[in-house]
Amino acid sequence: MTDLRAPTNEGTAVRTGPGPLPAVLVVAVCLAVGQGIGWLVVNRSGVERASHAGLVVQCFAAFVPTLALIGVWTTVRERRPFSSLGFAGPGAARKALLGAGAAVVALLVLNIGAGAVGGGARDAGQGSPAALGTAVLLLVAFTVQASTEEVLFRGFLLPRTTARWGVTAGVLGSSLLFACAHLANPDAPAAYILMTFMLGCALALWALADGALWRTCAFHTVWNFLPNVTADGSDENASADFDGATLGVAVVVLAAVIAYAFRSYRRSFTTRG
Repeated sequence: MTDLRAPTNEGTAVRTGPGPLPAVLVVAVCLAVGQGIGWLVVNRSGVERASHAGLVVQCFAAFVPTLALIGVWTTVRERRPFSSLGFAGPGAARKALLGAGAAVVALLVLNIGAGAVGGGARDAGQGSPAALGTAVLLLVAFTVQASTEEVLFRGFLLPRTTARWGVTAGVLGSSLLFACAHLANPDAPAAYILMTFMLGCALALWALADGALWRTCAFHTVWNFLPNVTADGSDENASADFDGATLGVAVVVLAAVIAYAFRSYRRSFTTRG
């Protein structure tokens, strides 16, 4: 079993695959192809991109092909099971619940803090909440989207960067690339990229702590899902459309999430010892 926690002892997963820089190219190609397919499907479907229907179509059309491509690369080119990307080992349900719960708490604190300083972080008042059926579709769609990003950046890229350059460079480097990938979002503001980088650091630390992606996939899914399900329409960058005070609250909340993830990473050494 490939363990994401132990980049220096990955064996086949690292020896048979590309190094960090070629791995970045693999990730970039998978994302570019998937996003291109998603763009074509959304444009030809006639759905409004900034709507719940548009979100569902975009997530499935763009990220299912991306996940398929990285799966083919892993199983055919590297000759290892897809589960080696972070879906092996025990405790999947517990880790997923921990991740989902942490995301709910972080979003709650973020909104309370934003309200206290008079801002509107992840404002749920713009439009009407999604109907139950739509909410279920959105949850599945965001699970596909978030899990695909976790596989690419934390399951595929992170172990290679940590194996070659160490944990610090691996966490920061994969998180920076994760943030840069979101520059493709329309009109992505600097605050949004900063928050995405900080989120990537926390997710990378959890991936290394758990040796798996169950917690990161759950956190990432809930983090994306809840703000969008409460409003009629979507703007992935709205979470970073803050004034200075509200952005400060968001940075503090994400710093706390990183600290919690780092604590999990440090405790993983005690558990393994």
